[in-house]
Amino acid sequence: MAPTAIQAFFDTRQQQISTTVRLYALVDGLLYADQAGVPRRSQASVALFDQTPDASLADAGPWLFDYELADGATRAGLASLAAGAGGVSWLISAYGIDALADELRRRLDARLPDGRTALLRFYDARIMPDIAAMMEFSQRMQFFVVVFDWLVERDGRLTGVHPHA
Repeated sequence: MAPTAIQAFFDTRQQQISTTVRLYALVDGLLYADQAGVPRRSQASVALFDQTPDASLADAGPWLFDYELADGATRAGLASLAAGAGGVSWLISAYGIDALADELRRRLDARLPDGRTALLRFYDARIMPDIAAMMEFSQRMQFFVVVFDWLVERDGRLTGVHPHA
């Protein structure tokens, strides 16, 4: 079977990056559940709302999957989501899954100009390109420091968010 677009991109990036990197899928839990059922916690998947005040909503919130460790059913669910309008964010990082999940948790809340806090839905592939486009250069560097690449795949089209692949 021919590799998917993200697998081909990841294979190329692995050859270009001098350290060991992993491919992660970041998804909205509700959108994933519509395609493949409620995700299950395992060594290959982490609910980002776990260990936060929103833990009771964890199943419906953001989920991070280590693609290499994901089973066939999970990969099929991710492929289905990436082929549709919901989409998948693909992250290439040297961080392990737990460390990356912790870093992403720290980015969930954004401070608004009036001092209020809002949930930053960066895990929603439908809006992540727009969120990234609104960031100033320094904000982008700070936000994306944990990844080599951040891409979104929607309707079967792979688009670079950081760097602009």
